[in-house]
Amino acid sequence: MTKERGGSLIFLAAGIYGLIFSIQLPLGRWNEPGPGVFPLALSILLCVSGIAWFIHGKVKVKGERKGRFDWGEFVGKLGTPIKIVGVTLAYIVAFDRVGYLLSSLIYIFVLFWWVSRYKVWIAAGLAILIGAGSWLFFERLLSVQLPQGFLPL
Repeated sequence: MTKERGGSLIFLAAGIYGLIFSIQLPLGRWNEPGPGVFPLALSILLCVSGIAWFIHGKVKVKGERKGRFDWGEFVGKLGTPIKIVGVTLAYIVAFDRVGYLLSSLIYIFVLFWWVSRYKVWIAAGLAILIGAGSWLFFERLLSVQLPQGFLPL
């Protein structure tokens, strides 16, 4: 089994798991959707993409020789996901103390600059655009109460 097909089975399993639990939530009506609509739609999309990915997964050529598993290459590829998980954990811890706006600006900046390797000025501009835009959307437009932290905003 190839990596593509193995990954597709993970998508399919996650989709089936979500499908089982999202069916138990009320779906509501067309004009008033309930809390089960989004998880149901997401789990259906996961199932469909898992099946499609499995069907179109790369097939091994018969003459291709199986290589040995390289632990150094595997650990080297884990650098970026470990950075993302670490930055996200720091964001979760700082979210209530620092507040939504400042913690989101720092989180997005660090993701763009440190993880994605954007230039500092591009990462700062994108962080301000996305962070402030999301704050304006949720706080001002939708009137969602976000943690303020020590900022008066």
